[in-house]
Amino acid sequence: MKHIRKVYGCRGCETAPVTADKPAQLIEKSMASPSVLAMLLTTKYVDGLPLHRFETVLSRHGIEIPRQTLARWVIQCSEHFQPLLNLMRDRLFESPFIHCDETRVQVLKEPDRDPTSQSWMWVQASGPPDRKVVLFDYTSSRAQEVPLCLLESYRG
Repeated sequence: MKHIRKVYGCRGCETAPVTADKPAQLIEKSMASPSVLAMLLTTKYVDGLPLHRFETVLSRHGIEIPRQTLARWVIQCSEHFQPLLNLMRDRLFESPFIHCDETRVQVLKEPDRDPTSQSWMWVQASGPPDRKVVLFDYTSSRAQEVPLCLLESYRG
């Protein structure tokens, strides 16, 4: 992709030329535009499409992006959106009640864990209909300490 930035100046008034700003990048020095990252995160988290399938979809359209790159982009986006997640958790904790549930998930490649071991996705939801907050947390355990930690500062 090539971005063309216009440079404007006035020869008559001899002011310094003005260059248009670069397009905003969510991930610095990356070829991923905000719209590509939005599509990646939507297909992964809203549509439930695993990265290896998304890689195949892109490949069918002649776009070769390795799964490892897609995974790195997901991680970099999560770091970028951490302040938003913190605000959402604060909003969740303002509610008089929180619905919680854990669901078993299997992760095939996880450092220092057997591919057959079970992990857990914890969902927490609350808020009025017009301002619902739903958060997901991944853990390797279902132990009592997990919800105690997730809801540690909650007073509802």
